Amino acid sequence: MKCALKKNIGRGLLLGTCLLLVPELALAQRPILEGAVSTGTGMSLGQGDGQTVVMQSPMYLDVDIIYANDERPKMEYVVGFQAELQGRVSAGVVPQLRFTTGPAPWMAYGLIGCPVVFAPFVMVGAEAGGGVLWRFMPRFGAFAEIVLDLFFLGNDVAEGAMVQLDANIGVRLLF
Repeated sequence: MKCALKKNIGRGLLLGTCLLLVPELALAQRPILEGAVSTGTGMSLGQGDGQTVVMQSPMYLDVDIIYANDERPKMEYVVGFQAELQGRVSAGVVPQLRFTTGPAPWMAYGLIGCPVVFAPFVMVGAEAGGGVLWRFMPRFGAFAEIVLDLFFLGNDVAEGAMVQLDANIGVRLLF
């Protein structure tokens, strides 16, 4: 009897020690994936023939893929695809980082990014801006934003740099 009791106590201690050494299972981050489509225009400023040239920015279409997770709901990672539709048609990609006020029916955000136009000419720059999103349904929302782009590299930047101040409106879908 004493021998069986000692074996069971020994087994219990061994099992308890093993359970203490097993790490707690980590809860996975829940990814949040969204898509957005917007269009906009604005004004462009640049140097040409020793003068500052001001003109309307070409109308463009943006398609964005937006990633966030529930551990950091106030930070969004965005890959945007942009096509200018007026004048010389062009295509580009715009990676962005957005800082938001968090998930709510009304959400404000600021953004920084690096626009790269690659066809048929090349321009590289930096951008900053902000916007507001209204989720009128749990999966759908409408937004408006203002973005300031500064293009400083490329074969389509004449002298110095080109500045664009654009505004756009669009819709957003939670997948």
